[in-house]
Amino acid sequence: MANFDWIILSLYLFIIAWSGTKLARHQTNTENYFIGGRSIPWWAVGFSFFGTSISTATFIALPGQAYGGDWRPHLANLMLPILVVFIALVVIPIYRKQIKMSAYEFLENRFGYGIRFYASLFYLITRLFRSGFVLFLMGKAIGAMTEWDPYWIILISGLIALVYTIVGGLEAVIWTDVLQSVTLFGGGLICLWILWFGPDGGGQLLQIAHDSDKFRLADWSLNLGEMSILVTILYGLVGGTDSYVVHQDCVQKYLASKTTKQAQKAIWLGAIGSILTWNVFMLIGSLLYSYYSLHPNEIPREFATSETQVFPYFVATHLPKGATGFILAGMCAAAMSSLDTMINGMSMVTVRDLFLHFRPQTSDQIQLKLGRIFSLGWGLLGIAVGLLLLMGVEQAMQFSFTVFSILGGGLLGVFLLAFFIPKANTFGVYIGLGFGILISVWALLDEIFSNIDPSLKMGLSNKLIENLSFPFHPWTTIFFSNLASFFVGWAASILLSKMIKKHTVNLT
Repeated sequence: MANFDWIILSLYLFIIAWSGTKLARHQTNTENYFIGGRSIPWWAVGFSFFGTSISTATFIALPGQAYGGDWRPHLANLMLPILVVFIALVVIPIYRKQIKMSAYEFLENRFGYGIRFYASLFYLITRLFRSGFVLFLMGKAIGAMTEWDPYWIILISGLIALVYTIVGGLEAVIWTDVLQSVTLFGGGLICLWILWFGPDGGGQLLQIAHDSDKFRLADWSLNLGEMSILVTILYGLVGGTDSYVVHQDCVQKYLASKTTKQAQKAIWLGAIGSILTWNVFMLIGSLLYSYYSLHPNEIPREFATSETQVFPYFVATHLPKGATGFILAGMCAAAMSSLDTMINGMSMVTVRDLFLHFRPQTSDQIQLKLGRIFSLGWGLLGIAVGLLLLMGVEQAMQFSFTVFSILGGGLLGVFLLAFFIPKANTFGVYIGLGFGILISVWALLDEIFSNIDPSLKMGLSNKLIENLSFPFHPWTTIFFSNLASFFVGWAASILLSKMIKKHTVNLT
């Protein structure tokens, strides 16, 4: 790295830390700390949606997938505009009318605290894993570019995001996300410009990628056991809806906007920005395949065969002075914009959904102090997960999709029952959720048996393993688990309605 690169990266990190801590004086109560005082402009919230959805996986896993494979997994991302229609017209108005801060309040009002408790734990577990995962990808990428120790990269960048999140709350998260969104999108455009207007020319690179079938967007079969068009569409629609309905960090931003209409505009701005950026980075990966096909001697074999390191290697070896520092800043932005949102969300859930249930008389000032304490705890745990993941995950994009699909657990089905089925009741929902969890566990066991060391299978019957095999692609897990949760819960509620003297509160 040239001195100019160091200046750009250091200046970026300083501005992020300064702007985040500058908002500390506004954090005088939990409404300001957790939902920004319900007064943040819609465009800033929209940029925050955009920045959070563009994690380190965008910088690393998307180009890696397009370079080593094709665009088929990306079809799931392209379902975002379809599901945003549902989020904007149905979900946002319900949440803004029915809850104070937490999406899981709505579940308690419909079905009791047990469901709220489960949803809170589910959110904390999945977000903890994701926070570590985005840090892991950033550590691997920047380590490949600079030869710095990835452990120190994860630790330092994670601590910077942790500090301004603890001090500035959701307001700091959203306003720093605005800057981070611009930085990471600009970094992608710089790389695309250099590839497109390089000596080989964009047209030639496009032709090579096209001839190699790198732009294949769908497998047109309907086979649920393969990554077919049906599987990717189902995963994109259900998995995306799950993220925007179930995960508290999104719900906080719906509430941070001044009005329902502004929250709807914000989600559309975030979706449009996300789609544009995802397409840019997928195109970069396809062009990288073409470039290194023409110039195989310009990349060592260990980088050429690594999906998570090929793009960082290109950045480190082909970008002019100053541009490398900007790309590094973009990679830091991608990780930090996801991490800060999740830390604040996990802290809010811990305080509002768990702690207050047992200590309901706790004053608002004590809740604010606890919010900062829990932010610190969850942030440190996320950094620890990122360090543990450095053991090595190459196919980062598919790995993340598979894990989050398995962890779906049928909770979206519970929310849909709460939204649309007036007669859904607590007993029926518990039964439906149980079926959804069973499907997730079934798929998880199949993943374990598929990847277990052969020497450890000696005590297991091959026939037993075959009978336990999940017959569908892992990405379908989130669809089937939520399908079972919804319809079994609905049917069980009808069958058990006579056992319940009074229906739960009708908030559909």
